Amino acid sequence: MHNRKGMSGSEFAGLGLQFAVTLVLFSLAGVWLDKRLGTSPWLLIGLVLGGFALAFWAMYRRLVASDKR
Repeated sequence: MHNRKGMSGSEFAGLGLQFAVTLVLFSLAGVWLDKRLGTSPWLLIGLVLGGFALAFWAMYRRLVASDKR
């Protein structure tokens, strides 16, 4: 643990990786569901937007928590 306020570079990289993985997983789920249900491209669009919102919320929570330390 570091003694300065804020996040380290590796913590920022982890946030970016988490954001990207969330978007990729939600995108793949949207493509898979669209192919199975024949709803292309609506589930893909909905899940990408939902994944973006979820990833952004998680990043925001971690950044606010690190600012409080």
